[in-house]
Amino acid sequence: MKINSKEIEEISYNVARKRKKEIANNREKGITLIALVVTIVVLLILAGITITFVLGEGGILDMAKEAAKRTEDAKQKELEDFANFPDQVENWINGGSTSGGTTPPADPSPTPEQSTTKTLEEAKAQSDPFEDTTKVTDGKDTMTVPAGFKITEGESIDEGVVVQDRAKNEFVWVPVAINDMVMCRTHPTAKINYKDGEFSCEGQEHKPDQTELVGKLYATTYGNKFTAGTPNTTYTENSGIREPAIVTGSSNGEGTDYDAQQTYLDKVVEEKYQTGEKKTKEDFKKQLQEEFYNMAKSVAENGGFYIGRYETSSLNTDEPKVISGVSPTVSYNWYTMYKNSKEIAKGALKPEEKEQETKSSVTSSMIWGCQWDAVMNWMKNVTNSNKDGKYYITDSTGMGYYDQFDKTTTGSKEAYAVKNIYDMAGNVWEWTLEAFDNDRRISRGGVYYDSGSTYPASYRSYDDGPTDGLLNFGSRVALYVNL
Repeated sequence: MKINSKEIEEISYNVARKRKKEIANNREKGITLIALVVTIVVLLILAGITITFVLGEGGILDMAKEAAKRTEDAKQKELEDFANFPDQVENWINGGSTSGGTTPPADPSPTPEQSTTKTLEEAKAQSDPFEDTTKVTDGKDTMTVPAGFKITEGESIDEGVVVQDRAKNEFVWVPVAINDMVMCRTHPTAKINYKDGEFSCEGQEHKPDQTELVGKLYATTYGNKFTAGTPNTTYTENSGIREPAIVTGSSNGEGTDYDAQQTYLDKVVEEKYQTGEKKTKEDFKKQLQEEFYNMAKSVAENGGFYIGRYETSSLNTDEPKVISGVSPTVSYNWYTMYKNSKEIAKGALKPEEKEQETKSSVTSSMIWGCQWDAVMNWMKNVTNSNKDGKYYITDSTGMGYYDQFDKTTTGSKEAYAVKNIYDMAGNVWEWTLEAFDNDRRISRGGVYYDSGSTYPASYRSYDDGPTDGLLNFGSRVALYVNL
């Protein structure tokens, strides 16, 4: 058979095409085999990981066993607690005195207040004022540092920790229990309790309000008969020492003098307390009662208040000061000093906050009589090294500015400071919010031209009316932390 060239060419083409196809098929089979091997290896790895995760130490099975155990333990604990609950309740009611009793369980999660507490050393290391109100502890006692203040001095709270606001005014924290400072005038011997923003009288179905909560004053008679630890437990509406109270010049409270004079009422009564076309003595009485009540709530909540480290200066202006090395403000009546003392709280604010009339973290006021007494009780064990067997609060000789021709600048001498507070003895008389009888306000602490033995730091002066502007009468401010 004879084959032509065209047939030879076609046979060659078909042979080449078949060979090419065989090569392609072999290549695909090789790639598929490699992919299969890789897939098997990956699956083996994943299988090993899964087995380890499920069966290994700390794996799913172990975790499931642990969860089951914890669930069973919790169940048993719950059954035990439920069985013991009646005994626990009885014990808590009895104050934990029953045999074998327990105390109520504490909340395991700290409150924001607890979680932000700083140590005294940590707080002292902060050079700028706190942006938020902060709890500070020295390991024994706790104080509250308001926003806008920083700590500048003090080794322990009991010895006097100094804070400074943005305006450089200085104050000292006074630790005090609320029952040492206030009482209910209708139940004066009942213990005061405070919870959830309300006061109550122990043993009484009674909650004293703004009209009933009054100052606990530590004086049994006139002058320097101050007895630390022995308060006066009576409150008479229009006579004797008392606070909060107004004086009108009449024994029945219906007089038209002093706190009833329109000139003074217009000066001191805030608009929010005005109930009629004119400001009245009833408005002023309500204002003082509410101011006292708010102060007492803060003391109960925080366990203390702040007192001006120095006698107040520039009280005749809108920017009074509590700084050293200046002369205390004198020659202005009680009403001017009372009104302007409230401006000191603005020292905690930044300039822009003042412009926006932002509320301060604190409220300032002329010091209450019970606050002065709280300071005296705090200082009652401070001895006078100048007088053997004498205590500072009953004989302040050498520990205050006495027997001088005129007043001195406040904070002038370290010997005149007790617990970092200057000039509570001597220098100038200091007006308080405490009232006496129907025509006077109480001043405290002695004066420069008398002696420290006759007029010590605890001394009460009953001799002058609130309308008098005297050369030897100044004042001191107190702060409380706003709630």
